[in-house]
Amino acid sequence: MFATPRNNSSEGPLCHSTPRSVKGDFKFESKNGARLPRSIYGWYRVLIYSTDRRLTFNRVLRRIRCILTPLKINPRYKHTGGEQDTAEDSWALFTFFVDSYDVASALFRRGWVDNQIWLKVSDRMPKIWINSILRLHLTMVLLDRYDPVERSLDLTLFYKDKALCGEFFALAESNCMSTVLGIVDREMPELERLILDGNHLTNLWVFRKVERRFPRLHSISLKHNDIENIYSLRNLQFLPLAELNLLDNPLPAGYEKEVLDIWPSLQVLNKIQVTPDPAMMQLVERVLQHTGTKREFFRFF
Repeated sequence: MFATPRNNSSEGPLCHSTPRSVKGDFKFESKNGARLPRSIYGWYRVLIYSTDRRLTFNRVLRRIRCILTPLKINPRYKHTGGEQDTAEDSWALFTFFVDSYDVASALFRRGWVDNQIWLKVSDRMPKIWINSILRLHLTMVLLDRYDPVERSLDLTLFYKDKALCGEFFALAESNCMSTVLGIVDREMPELERLILDGNHLTNLWVFRKVERRFPRLHSISLKHNDIENIYSLRNLQFLPLAELNLLDNPLPAGYEKEVLDIWPSLQVLNKIQVTPDPAMMQLVERVLQHTGTKREFFRFF
């Protein structure tokens, strides 16, 4: 009978069920030629198996530390049991995560700790359960990133923020983004500008009905993400966007026209003026009135 995970870790947010890293490169190989992908977030999952089900985590960890010397290991989000990706994964005795590629690759190449204990290392990342302590900490981090004068929130490369104190928190995970939007709704209801650059976002369904929360939000930057289709952007279609940046996303050629169809009010797309700036139009009208200049000279407007 397979063992089932028991989330009994006392450190930080609990984790269970881990998605694979979206993309990565390959570096170190194991003895059988298999390769460990480099995680886009820098986190790796380690499953511990043993023929002796009486082993404690601390006893296993001591043995792992011996074979890793001089590397040091800091296991995070540990829990008894495996994960539910496959039957084999659920049979693991313990699960933990590390945020060091050197440590993960060393364990990957090793495979076996001794004749009783073996490991399975992958680029799967933690999927955290957000508790009240983490939510409070996130609130402080978000407020620190908020500019109340510009009413702008910059979440660029949020998963790398050192203020997260080593916790894993990826906005590409729907529960993480939903939590952030809830905090922003409560703390920054007058938000006008949102920057989400470099967060490996692939879909935006969590933004559905976001216009009800942030009716003043008129500028969004989604540079350097992994958005592949326009359909995902339609979750934002009811926002009164005047500025949108989609540079460096794997969108299909010619997507700009469809974006302009979704937001006819859009003035700036990918840092390029696509419709006249209202202030500039007023200036042109005044010039026409005072100088009698023909409108043809201002065809651009």
